[in-house]
Amino acid sequence: MKKLFLFAFSLALMFSCKEPVKQYTKSSPEIETIKTLHQYFQEGNYEALKDLYVEGAEIFENSFESKSIEDVVKEGKEGRVYLADYTFKEGIKCEMIINDEGEKWVNSWAHWQGTLKGSDKEIHVPIISRFLFKDGKIVKEYSFWDNLPSYSAFEELASEKLDNLEEALEEDK
Repeated sequence: MKKLFLFAFSLALMFSCKEPVKQYTKSSPEIETIKTLHQYFQEGNYEALKDLYVEGAEIFENSFESKSIEDVVKEGKEGRVYLADYTFKEGIKCEMIINDEGEKWVNSWAHWQGTLKGSDKEIHVPIISRFLFKDGKIVKEYSFWDNLPSYSAFEELASEKLDNLEEALEEDK
């Protein structure tokens, strides 16, 4: 009888165990969406970005104030005119976590590299982002990067152009 009881208890214990929920992964449809997002940025395909976000998504880029995807597209197009090239050196690194509330968050890290038009000045900027997904679309984004390398490169290019202009004016005198 004792063996029968232990056997029944063992069976009950085995069948009551659930497989733990996988909370961390490096491969998921959401991660592929983020890789596609970065690819669109690299290609300058800003209009396609809109399809990756829900309507009314909150996007925080170096700010505590959110902006719309339309603002991101507008700013991306405006800023792109100053760049000869735009790439993510070494690709995009991503991971996804599912938190205790069941939210799906994708974290990404990238090394952005660009060259200013009219110059051979390269800009290198590390970018870190976090994206909240719902039903396969981005509902919230937090992205942060250091703008100082960009500002410095623009300032250096402007100084060089000003120096060249001053030299040309001096030669014309």
